[in-house]
Amino acid sequence: MSSPGGEESLSEPLHDANLSTWAARNPTHPMIHCWTPPPRLSDAKKASQKIKKDQRTEIAKCLHDAVAKHLQEQKNGVELLSLAHNVTPKQINDIISNQAKYRTECKVHLNNALIHAKAKEMNSGTFQYTLAELHEMVAQDLQMQDLTKDEKATYMAALSEHREQKVSSMRANNMATARDILVTTERVVKELDNLHTHTGTYGTLFVVQGHINDTIQSMMHGTDNSEDFWEDVYGSPMADFLRQYEQWACTQNQNLNERNSLETVHKQARKLIIRGLVAMTGKRDITMNYSSYETAITETYAVKLVGWPEGVKFISPSNIGTVSEIRKLCDVLKAQTCYWAALTPAEVKIHSAKLDVCRSAGQVVRQPCKKHSDAGIARKHKAPPTTGQANKENRRLSKKVKKNTSAQHREVPKSVEFIESSDEDEGEGEGE
Repeated sequence: MSSPGGEESLSEPLHDANLSTWAARNPTHPMIHCWTPPPRLSDAKKASQKIKKDQRTEIAKCLHDAVAKHLQEQKNGVELLSLAHNVTPKQINDIISNQAKYRTECKVHLNNALIHAKAKEMNSGTFQYTLAELHEMVAQDLQMQDLTKDEKATYMAALSEHREQKVSSMRANNMATARDILVTTERVVKELDNLHTHTGTYGTLFVVQGHINDTIQSMMHGTDNSEDFWEDVYGSPMADFLRQYEQWACTQNQNLNERNSLETVHKQARKLIIRGLVAMTGKRDITMNYSSYETAITETYAVKLVGWPEGVKFISPSNIGTVSEIRKLCDVLKAQTCYWAALTPAEVKIHSAKLDVCRSAGQVVRQPCKKHSDAGIARKHKAPPTTGQANKENRRLSKKVKKNTSAQHREVPKSVEFIESSDEDEGEGEGE
């Protein structure tokens, strides 16, 4: 038999076992493992690497000289063309470099997938191969040549999964977490300041820790004079709101699974739908009606909800019991691919005409209100009072009225405006 202490440890929640790091509070999610530094190199390896470095430096110098020579020849050719055609060298350079450069998303390519598979195979130990060496290994590996369509898809799917896992994984310890937050916030602050300089927009950034065991330093940043907003409007400095935000975040004490629970996602979806409806109609007390949506919402307020996800029934988010469906709805609402749109008067007329056609066909357009459980049952009513009872009640009421009026007209003694105090009374009070 297990001891009571053992029973308590078994019933203890999993995320309460270790709360030291963010990764420990999310044990069901993947973790980004810390980089292990390679062992120290021997003198022979250092000498070998120095030789390789000198060779690379010599190759880079030769390439740089060749490029400089080519650019000089190109410049001379541009000047000859400008003299021959009576145009400026700038016009010729613009024609040469007139090519739009777009940075597209870094998609998964077969070459990258093969290099990833080879790196995963070869870099399992402490020694790490360079990218050029991995390229050469892939080119010499006969098993990675002449692949079938399914094999190519398998390699590319493995790289896609690795990228997704890297994005959604947790930092292994508090030191790595603090370093990631510091670098990311510095980049975000720089982007906010540049955005303010380029466009004149204002921005405010709050970054706080999510648990009392976190070792990060909470920070705030406001572009230009954004910090004056908090004192001018709310009467408190910006640091007070940062402190309150940090206290609120620490009291939540939730990991990712608890934050994305069914109840939480239900609440988020309801709020997003109601906020959009209020913003579109301008009515703060409006309520969403799913059963009579066509008449109570679309026909009455001339708005409609566009982009409801396919496969999800159009009902209240609270009644959606599948986690995948409610998350799908919440994701499209956050991405604003599902949004409220206003109808033109012509569209409202067309919608009303369709509803009239449905009514004439005998279809139920507006859901009827629910009936009471005792509908159709005669209720007992109080019998009207007789003449004698009515006179008695009138007399009682008249007596109450007289008592109230007499109490209102009763004179109240006036109090003295000033009360004089003597030194003797004060002395007695101190002696006591």
